[in-house]
Amino acid sequence: MQDDMTSPGGEVTRDEDLLARVASGDERAFETLYGRFAVAVRAFVRARVPDTGMAEEVCADVWLGCWRSARAFRGDAKVLSWLLGIAKRQITMRVRRARPNVTALDDAPEPRDDGPSPETAVLSETGMDDLTALLRRLPVELVETATLAWLHGLPYRQIASLLDMPEGTVKSRVSRARRLLRVQLNQQDDADGKER
Repeated sequence: MQDDMTSPGGEVTRDEDLLARVASGDERAFETLYGRFAVAVRAFVRARVPDTGMAEEVCADVWLGCWRSARAFRGDAKVLSWLLGIAKRQITMRVRRARPNVTALDDAPEPRDDGPSPETAVLSETGMDDLTALLRRLPVELVETATLAWLHGLPYRQIASLLDMPEGTVKSRVSRARRLLRVQLNQQDDADGKER
């Protein structure tokens, strides 16, 4: 058996069909859906929840919510948008419940870099190392928007809803990211041409 569910004709099962099967209790369909979107959900949550433990709990709650609420999916959004909507609600609930930790400045730990950003993790795990390297050079506010638009194919309206910003801001960020990537690609082509 393959990790990704396929029809007898070899076609990959649509996300919406998988979710419908999850609604009927199909664990294999749930595993396939998890395999497709776990990295994107984790990156979305980690970008908004700095505490690793809490982020993992939120991710677990997202998948539990998916299992329990699959019947509620109406099909008016992509499955990834629906999952990220669950994540957004879970994050909001956790933040409301969380009590702030107060630490004296003298006792505060030194800031540290925990490695690559969530967007970088998503892109590198999908096997797009060249695109990852180029995206990493963009301003951070453009990376998430471009990732959701280009790699996950979400419509601007859904990205705007997920990121709590006007649709016009999403469009301008994607446009700006596209311009900056073109400049980077042109510079890379020029450098490659000079090496020959």
